[in-house]
Parts: sequence; C-alpha cells; structure tokens
Amino acid sequence: MPPNDDVSHGDIYHKLGSLEGKLETVLLQLGDRKSDLASIFARLREIEIKTAIGVGIAIAFSVLLPFIVQAAAPKLHFSAHEERQQ
Repeated sequence: MPPNDDVSHGDIYHKLGSLEGKLETVLLQLGDRKSDLASIFARLREIEIKTAIGVGIAIAFSVLLPFIVQAAAPKLHFSAHEERQQ
C-alpha cells in the first residue's frame, strides 16, 4: 500500500504561518543586530575623535616644547654645579 501523501489546504496554511512566524523572528533579530552595530560604530567614532584630539595635543606640545626650553634656557641651569676648591 503506497504512503498517503495527501496534503490539505489547512496543512499548507499551517506550514506557511509557521514559516512566516520564523521569518518575522529572524527579521527582528536582524534589526537588533543592526542597532547594536550602529551603537558600536558610534562608540568607535567617539574613541577615534578623542584619540585624534590627544594626538593633536601631543604634536602641538612636541612642536612648542623646544621653543619654550630655548626661551627659558638663560634662566635654567642644565649643567651640574661645579664645586670650587680653594
């Protein structure tokens, strides 16, 4: 006796409804992942901006420091004090 392969319209609608529910779940999860990625990139952008500001300050300081040292050189004594023996 051959197997009964009769599929009713109700079975088809049930399977379609189940598939639709799973698809909606996948779409919701994708939306959550998209918002997670957006927040990650926003935080990364903030870190990049703060790093760029820090590097800019470091460069400005490294450019200005020789001028400051040169201007203050007459007032600063970089050599060791020599003891005078009499």
